Amino acid sequence: MAKAIDYNDVWYQEVTPRSYYIENDLERTVIQNLEIIFPQFHALLFKKKLINPVTTFGSVPDLAMVKKDYSEWYIIEVELGKHDKKHVVEQIEAFYNCGYTDEHAVYIHSKRPDLDINQLKTMIAKVIPNFMVMVNEPKPDWVSDLKKLRCKTCEFQIYHDYQGHPLYRLNGEHPFIYTKFSHCSYQKSVPYVVEVLDNHFLNSYDINNADIINIEYNGKNVQWQRKDTGGQVFLISKNDRPPLDPLTHRYRLNYDDSLTSFSFTKD
Repeated sequence: MAKAIDYNDVWYQEVTPRSYYIENDLERTVIQNLEIIFPQFHALLFKKKLINPVTTFGSVPDLAMVKKDYSEWYIIEVELGKHDKKHVVEQIEAFYNCGYTDEHAVYIHSKRPDLDINQLKTMIAKVIPNFMVMVNEPKPDWVSDLKKLRCKTCEFQIYHDYQGHPLYRLNGEHPFIYTKFSHCSYQKSVPYVVEVLDNHFLNSYDINNADIINIEYNGKNVQWQRKDTGGQVFLISKNDRPPLDPLTHRYRLNYDDSLTSFSFTKD
């Protein structure tokens, strides 16, 4: 059974996924935390039956979430790992083949009246929904079948400490989660190059391939240029001297919201 320890030396034990809780428990935990996990989305319960017109099979999903700029939306199924893959795929096929209309926009608005009904209607008319299965244990045999249906397989695991305080672990496929830092590897053999280990981190701050940014380290600002190659993301220093400590290869690239600036710190 997996365990985790935090910086206060508190141990967390994984909740036994197949015997401890039922699907409603998992769903309740997910909906309570969905907007914390994906703060760029509005979350809601989605209990409207969706019909596969090919087979006439209907299925009711669990949740939905709408991106705050109405550019993207998800229908979400919460599953226990003990469930049969065929059952899960059949449900997602119903969501995939269903036709989405103003009726679904009205339903979403009934659950989240703070959302704009006209923008919801426009979104549903123009934007095909994505799908996501959130499951409480790794299910590698689900991934390829669900991906064919435009569906992500996201692991959502629950840990508790000895007082019952929760800790959540997210893994697998899911919308990008914005963070304020990324781990980096300083290439000591090439002392002007840093690899940014989270490939999407710079994208989230609109820093694209070939862009140049200022990054502060030890009170000094240096220009770095982004270079993407072979699926990896690098920053190349424009400085005429090695800009970081050559004895350290682990760094964090940080983003400061208040200053809208980047900095390096040793990791």
